[in-house]
Amino acid sequence: MATGIPPAIQRALAIPPTPGSTFLDAEHIVILMQENRSFDHAFGTLKGVRGFNNPRYVSLPNGNPVWFQSDKKGHTYAPFRLNLRETKATWLGAVPHSRATQVDAYNGGKHDNWIEAKRRGGDLGKIPLTMGYYNREDIPFNYALADAFTVCDQNFCSGMTSTWPNRFFFWTGTVREEQTPTSKWWMRNDLGLGQGRWKTFPERLEEAGVSWRIYQNDVSCGGGFVDEERSWLTNFGCNPLERFERYNVRFTSRYLIGYQNQLRELPKEIGELRAQLTKLDADSDAYKKAEKALEKKSGCACKGEAGSETMGSRKFR
Repeated sequence: MATGIPPAIQRALAIPPTPGSTFLDAEHIVILMQENRSFDHAFGTLKGVRGFNNPRYVSLPNGNPVWFQSDKKGHTYAPFRLNLRETKATWLGAVPHSRATQVDAYNGGKHDNWIEAKRRGGDLGKIPLTMGYYNREDIPFNYALADAFTVCDQNFCSGMTSTWPNRFFFWTGTVREEQTPTSKWWMRNDLGLGQGRWKTFPERLEEAGVSWRIYQNDVSCGGGFVDEERSWLTNFGCNPLERFERYNVRFTSRYLIGYQNQLRELPKEIGELRAQLTKLDADSDAYKKAEKALEKKSGCACKGEAGSETMGSRKFR
């Protein structure tokens, strides 16, 4: 088994703990938040966890374990391996993961609508991709980490919704500017640049005299990475602290490049969408899709206001 552990993990295991020390003695804490993955999707087959062998599973209204999901035609599907190594299954794209599809899959606590709520469009909609998972052969480094260290198999997202709100909980503990029933809750991916005006955990660390750093390849709007380079190295909007006015990310040089690109490219893209609308049936799905794209392009993807203060912007690396 030792020969199968990656060198990086072997080096970590070789560091002897100081006698009498606890996790409170840690000098550095590194937090990496993964995107849109359930525990079973990655570790459902890991021995000893509450995965696919969990004897205390949630039962569906039809009596099946929660892993056996049925579609509206009554066809039932069990979890299946995506097989990262020998097929292209993992490159078929993500299943829907918006707040609406989360709520639909949950189905009022029945947990029985995953197939229909998480269908892909087009021909891929025939495949119940939401039932796919990886195993040790597909993600050996992840399993090596799980074997070597502690696995927490009872972690759940903070909100039954999409990416940004859960990252707001992660970075701030809330999705509201004020903790009142009338305060707007940001439960979708729609917080504009500079619109986040409540206190974040890095600010609280700063107040407590604790140093912090954020490492990312690029700011979300970018402007530098293109083509395959952009596919591998861009930030994809995964750091929502950029949306908070205290960080003034809107004024970074990369955003200025992004604005210049938009000034150059948006008029042409808007013109093409308008021309497309004139050729489509106003009641068709294609028309609605093009209309939505036109609205987004016209509103500009990089919108919002930034504040006048600049605390913390130097710490984005």
